[in-house]
Amino acid sequence: MISSCSFKKLSEESLTRPPEEVFDLLEKLGEGSYGTVYKAVHKETGQLLAVKKVPVDSDLQDIIREISIMQQCDCSFVVKYFGSYFENSYLWIVMEFCGGGSVLDIMRLRQKTLEESKIATIVRCTLKGLEYLHILRKIHRDVKAGNILLDLEGNAKLADFGVAGQLTDTMAKRNTVIGTPFWMAPEVIQAIGYDCAADIWSLGITAIEMAEGRPPYADIHPMRAIFMIPTKPPPTFQEPDKWSTDFIDFVSKCLVKVPEQRPSASALLQHNFVKNAMPVHTLQGMIKESQEALLARPPAESDSDTEVVNTEEEDEIQDVGTMVKRPTSTHIAPEDDIDSGTGTMICKSDTMVTRESPLVADDSDMSTLVISNANSKDYKPDFMEHFDKINNNKSKENLYEQVDSFENFGFLKQASYQDLQDRLANLDVFMEKDLEELRKRYQTKRQPILEAIEAKKRQQKLQDHKR
Repeated sequence: MISSCSFKKLSEESLTRPPEEVFDLLEKLGEGSYGTVYKAVHKETGQLLAVKKVPVDSDLQDIIREISIMQQCDCSFVVKYFGSYFENSYLWIVMEFCGGGSVLDIMRLRQKTLEESKIATIVRCTLKGLEYLHILRKIHRDVKAGNILLDLEGNAKLADFGVAGQLTDTMAKRNTVIGTPFWMAPEVIQAIGYDCAADIWSLGITAIEMAEGRPPYADIHPMRAIFMIPTKPPPTFQEPDKWSTDFIDFVSKCLVKVPEQRPSASALLQHNFVKNAMPVHTLQGMIKESQEALLARPPAESDSDTEVVNTEEEDEIQDVGTMVKRPTSTHIAPEDDIDSGTGTMICKSDTMVTRESPLVADDSDMSTLVISNANSKDYKPDFMEHFDKINNNKSKENLYEQVDSFENFGFLKQASYQDLQDRLANLDVFMEKDLEELRKRYQTKRQPILEAIEAKKRQQKLQDHKR
């Protein structure tokens, strides 16, 4: 069998046949965004591919977005899309198979963070993928180690376009608060409008993740991180002495808080850290090592088992999912008991914790965050408006006095019973408002998709009847 890197597309004839006649599903790789991902072989050519089977009762809006973005892309640094099938109650999405797994998979399996030289090679490929997307005015919006896949040759490719966005001539910036919290750019969290520069921030965070095993702020609650990222100085390395001045400078340029001052992907490809990166074949030994570690794992070993190497205690990283959670998983073992992650194909959302080089694989769910979707240029999520009002009304009412720290609620002990009741009532109102808006938005998007599916089913029944 051969890999899918040389596979071009599915023929028109094969796209009209039942998918079981075209592919053999070899093994389950994991739970991808909204569906189960399988390693498959194209019967006619012997090409290895990845097939995601998505139940039609899923939120098809994001699935349609993912397909739309992928089918418009033809780049060796972006996971390729080959076609889709509708069969019974499942949508089959056929994609490129990346046998090396995600960068996060490799770190977990090897129980090591990455060397600087390997980070540079992966960053160079990722920048080329981002450069391609940004030329097309597409924003990935979820760049992280779990969404960067490696093929067996060592090529790194961007994957999981379930939350990607498109800029147009009439929409120079997006406003949706979307992504995975620890990797989100300040302007994305603030919902003040953002563009492709948001991906550059996420890449800088990903570089730290590959070097240290986890993104900055991973040891605090994600909702607290959401408030810290826009207000605190840009994050840096915990131990800068370990890294070269070029690497530190590259990350600092990615993590400029003013998006207009952040370099583009094209500009960063000219940075010394990237220009001096080693060829992709230097990653093959690392990929081989991770695959050997995978094969050496006991068959009954579950991914939910936390592995600790040379450390006396574990760091517990809390669930970072907020509002909308994406069930996904990773190719760690071909078994049914696989925990959740965030990949399109073979991506993992687990994070790792390093402390003076010992590394802890922690199975916390770093889910993709979708707070809201708004078209207004001045739109702010209700939860942000709520906290703005707390600050603005401080002088008028004691009800919403300033809180110095996200968890500093000691002042509540001095509040009267009525004040506490008022606070709770106001929070409930905002929560109900947000939930109602989400319900309406979901139903608006869901109904036309369901109608289209029913039409397809009727059409398929007519075709079956004619046969």
